[in-house]
Amino acid sequence: MRSASAPATVPAPAAATVPAPAPAAAIGLLAARLLLPLLLLMPPAPLAPAMAAEPAAASAEADEADAEASAAPADSAGDHYAGSYVDDEERKRFAVVPWRIGEYFQFSIDWNGLNGGSSLMQVQNLHTVDGRRCYRIVTKAESNSFVSRFYKVRDRAESSVDAESLFSRRFVKRLREGGYKKDVNVRFDQEARKARYENGKEIDVAPGVHDVLSAFYYVRTRPLPDGATLAVPTHDNEKSYEMEVQVLRRESVEVPAGKFSCVVVEPKLKSEGIFKSKGSIQVWLTDDDRRLPIMVRSQVPVGSISVRLTDYRLAFEGRR
Repeated sequence: MRSASAPATVPAPAAATVPAPAPAAAIGLLAARLLLPLLLLMPPAPLAPAMAAEPAAASAEADEADAEASAAPADSAGDHYAGSYVDDEERKRFAVVPWRIGEYFQFSIDWNGLNGGSSLMQVQNLHTVDGRRCYRIVTKAESNSFVSRFYKVRDRAESSVDAESLFSRRFVKRLREGGYKKDVNVRFDQEARKARYENGKEIDVAPGVHDVLSAFYYVRTRPLPDGATLAVPTHDNEKSYEMEVQVLRRESVEVPAGKFSCVVVEPKLKSEGIFKSKGSIQVWLTDDDRRLPIMVRSQVPVGSISVRLTDYRLAFEGRR
């Protein structure tokens, strides 16, 4: 893939509820968990205009993501927008966002300087959830071949982000970490302020609630002035809380995908797991309207983790 010439930002890892195992296994668990929780670290402000960009050549991972997106069912036939029909009147109601269908990020996940795995994020298509048009956003994390010998990680999460309000309508998580397995499927009834789990459990939530993945994408639509503190109502693992994000500074960073001018933010995570009140997490986002995820650094009980952008594209090839 070819990198665009604008600054970028990095999303956060996945939330955890399992205690981290020792040595090599810890690398796999940390690799799996770093990308999703950091995603919920950003809050609100004015929306930036969508940025058009020529897509980059797809890598093998991007091709795999494209294949999965193509397999996702379209809602109707006719004039399609990345697999889903959208008429002009409907499009006018959509919130202005900095991403486009097919946007794709690939990251390396390193623990104390050692590569533990990789992760990807993609805006796959538009689909309908409970009568609302939503962006289908997917993230995956997996341990590399070495770590997988000790602790195999294959995690996947999918968020359905309301195209008009940008709040979450549905969140699905499939965790496969060593011998640990967990599947979560929750629908958010924003009107009734309820999180309804597939197992029948129902939990009250705040107005405009997000899951951990939709929170990150929501934050990308917001301005991040120095010194600001943002808040995002979030629900994860049957718990509701308000995520606070502090805007720290501006600086340039260099990662495998290139050199970027970034805004650095620090999320105050309140969810359970390996990030629970331990050390700090800092996230580098491009200091432009796109707020691309570039890098994440975190101190955890067993050292430090860095997530760095290695490749990306801004849309499916051939999409306008």
